[in-house]
Amino acid sequence: LPKNRTTMLIRTNTIAPLAVILLSVGGCHSFAPVVQHQCHGASLFSSTAAAEQKDVSKLPLPPNPEKKDISELPLPPNLGMNLYRNIRDTFSYLSNPDRFVADRSAKLGPIFLAYQFFKPTVYCGGKENVAEFISGTELKNKVIHPALPESFVELHTKWGALNMDATESMFKEARVLFGDVLSSREALEQYSAAADREISDYVDNLAERVKTNPQQPIYLAPELKSLCLQIFSKIFSGEGLSEQQMQQFNDYNDALLALSKGTDQYKKGKTALDELRVEMLRRFRALDDPNIPSDTPGKWYHDQIFGRENFDNEERIATGMVLFIWGAFIECASLCVDSLALSYKYGLQEKIDGVREEYATRQATGLSSSDPKFWNTNDMPYTNGILRETLRTAPPGAGVPRFSYDDFELAGYRIPANYPVMLDPRIGNMDANLYTKPEQFEPLRWVPTKAKESACPFQGSALNLGIGSWFPGGFGAHQCPGVPLAELVGRMFITKISNEFDAWEFSGEGLDKSGDIDYVKIPVRIPRDDFGMRFTLN
Repeated sequence: LPKNRTTMLIRTNTIAPLAVILLSVGGCHSFAPVVQHQCHGASLFSSTAAAEQKDVSKLPLPPNPEKKDISELPLPPNLGMNLYRNIRDTFSYLSNPDRFVADRSAKLGPIFLAYQFFKPTVYCGGKENVAEFISGTELKNKVIHPALPESFVELHTKWGALNMDATESMFKEARVLFGDVLSSREALEQYSAAADREISDYVDNLAERVKTNPQQPIYLAPELKSLCLQIFSKIFSGEGLSEQQMQQFNDYNDALLALSKGTDQYKKGKTALDELRVEMLRRFRALDDPNIPSDTPGKWYHDQIFGRENFDNEERIATGMVLFIWGAFIECASLCVDSLALSYKYGLQEKIDGVREEYATRQATGLSSSDPKFWNTNDMPYTNGILRETLRTAPPGAGVPRFSYDDFELAGYRIPANYPVMLDPRIGNMDANLYTKPEQFEPLRWVPTKAKESACPFQGSALNLGIGSWFPGGFGAHQCPGVPLAELVGRMFITKISNEFDAWEFSGEGLDKSGDIDYVKIPVRIPRDDFGMRFTLN
């Protein structure tokens, strides 16, 4: 590998040393699997699963009169299943996951079998295949078991929905809670005030820095990760985070990628989780008094949990608060940074004019920007279109790989037991049958024709494409419920930036050799911390 690729692989801590892997017993199918995971709208790549899996693709299947015989069905299209292909696929994916998925789907179609992190994995994309999977295959065949490593399972805890069986009552309780506190209209209206204050303060501070030194590069990725941590901490706990507490969240996140529970990385993350739980429970109990005003930060979320059936366990309460904050901050930061970067890359002035025009229309209603109704999704389709084009052309990652303990059929193929299936939005997002000229960044795809007059020939064409065509935060039983909240923060952020600054551009730092944005692609796509931009004030 080139030196920079080797460095990247070591830095991500997602693979075991190659020498150790090659010495594993049992050949290419007995490697400890390392998988990708999408959580609350975020992806995690981790290593070492709990148990070694045998290659069942060549074993005879026992007859079962109660089930359809699928033993003669072919495996999904692939370029070979052997040691050479295992190593090549794994390193190709690590090097550039977007290019790997694009090249392989172009050769084999929207559903194919390849190795990911030394484990045979079924990549599933395309509207029809995805729709088939989530409409019956997933639950009927119990493709519900997450292909997660021991370190992730332990740190995500039994209270984390991504560890739960989708058929269990505790999972169903969690999903109802997610709908209430993450994506309901009432929740978004409650949270908008906290987000508005934090984003306004950040943009004002940014403007002062630009005024003082216009040529100073602004490194958005680390700044917006910190901003989003503060936003979601105040939303879910009522208080912001100290520098130490922000580091604890980063330590916890890093530990999910630990190679084993015996590493210092894992132990540091476990300590961070334990300390954050204690702190979050303290904050929760501080809001127990029913006389505390309902508009107090954190109070609305507290009252959705307090007294809820089966949510009286203090460990569940505290862990839930940690996971909500953790699950939102990186992907939301990624969306905010990318929306600015891609707006510049694909024609900035048009994007700024569109956002400003929509903002002026909202102001004409007489609503204040501090009013939660000001930021309604349906009333800002162009601004939201920028965010959705960002998620379409630069998705943060793929979905949770999940497997069944039995062979099952999908799209006419036999999927062997223990082979994870990963729903990958990157395949459908670049499908010209779904998105006209998919390589173009065009927010008007998401704008109803009645909302804005335009000469764009495919305005509104991305709307109502049907099930399986659009899933930016995973799909199926474990799909991410936090996308509406991320889009709310994104609308506020890009609107306030567009009204404060006339323009922005790349500073030249954090770019690849072609001059394009150099992303950290694993675990979540986000521009590198040294990606710089310069801003011009109005």
